[in-house]
Amino acid sequence: MHDIMVKPWGAVEQLLLAAGSSPERLTATVQQIGLEPTVDVIVDELLVRCDLPPLDLVCRFQLEVVCGAERAGRVLTIDGDKVRVEPGWSDAVQARIRFIAVDLVESLFGPAERREPTQREVTYPWSDTSMDQTVLNDMAAMRAASRRWQQMTVAMHAVLIACETDQTDLGGLSTRFGSDKWANFHWYTRHYDRHFARLRSKPIRLLEIGIGGYQDEDTGGASLCMWQRYFPRGLVYGLDIFPKPGVRGPRMRAVQGDQSDPKFLDELGRRLGPFDIVIDDGSHINDHVKTSFGNLFPHVRPGGLYVIEDLQTAYWPGYGGDDQDLVNADTSIRMLKALVDGLNHQELPTSHGKVPSYTDQHVVGLHFYHNLAVIEKGFNTEDGAPSFIPRHYLSESIDLKK
Repeated sequence: MHDIMVKPWGAVEQLLLAAGSSPERLTATVQQIGLEPTVDVIVDELLVRCDLPPLDLVCRFQLEVVCGAERAGRVLTIDGDKVRVEPGWSDAVQARIRFIAVDLVESLFGPAERREPTQREVTYPWSDTSMDQTVLNDMAAMRAASRRWQQMTVAMHAVLIACETDQTDLGGLSTRFGSDKWANFHWYTRHYDRHFARLRSKPIRLLEIGIGGYQDEDTGGASLCMWQRYFPRGLVYGLDIFPKPGVRGPRMRAVQGDQSDPKFLDELGRRLGPFDIVIDDGSHINDHVKTSFGNLFPHVRPGGLYVIEDLQTAYWPGYGGDDQDLVNADTSIRMLKALVDGLNHQELPTSHGKVPSYTDQHVVGLHFYHNLAVIEKGFNTEDGAPSFIPRHYLSESIDLKK
């Protein structure tokens, strides 16, 4: 048995699922988890979503989250484009932000179409001498006070907008996190948007093969960060042959393993799946691509998607591809071409004696783009053309000249 070491999701998974259910279930889930662990999940998510422009001044906010008679506090210190979180309370803050726990969890993790604007209370308890009459008569001091206020409101806006529905453009997320799925080498994000949009508000599980960064334990994971942000209710796994302990996030886990090992892949699917989306951005070696698809596609949910990137290697001999024989059975492209035949297996004469394979029965759609293929999973149960329709061309009864 392969040793798949993955930290349990804990409270975040419970909240992701409960946020898409009834208010009563969500309230019960928060009460079961406890307010402090719930606030830990909330703050971790805010740190993922908070897009701060560089600030010159340090801003401190008191976050208060309440559930019934209970309340929990966190002090957020914003310094430049970084946020530091401390548990507890402080009077030395520029603003206090108060949320109801259930409402905030629903806003962060609930389906976008069901979300109402987040209920919040913002107060400004701070006072400084910048507002006394002496300062009001000093233009330089007035400008300094105005600038401090502006910086504080910019930081406040970033925190509050992080609590709302996140519909950030995928191409923008790609550039923000440094993924090459947009512009630099590829133009994949527009195709991903087309196929993934329907799943964006769902509590999905996504697996991406290939974390990046090669042997450096602390680099890579740009795409995983992008997916974590794009799917606000998603749990994201990354698989890499190298250990990646430095790649982590509140809804992101790195798994070490070999995508060319069938037994490992099957166990991975059983342990961590079923997956709604699998993306192969791994070694791009043709044998590895085929092995990964053969062993992970069964662990994709019906209605889910399996994506293979960088199919140009199917034509590169150095990756096991072939740029001469385009029907070479050993390439990933040839595997995909065979899936097209399998999609239409009901039209083949029964005399062929071919028993439909797993992919024949479960591939229900194929979409091809430059160097990219998206495979839809489902139940391929549509019947073939009725038997009374002739299988030969009725040339004698049709005059092609008319």
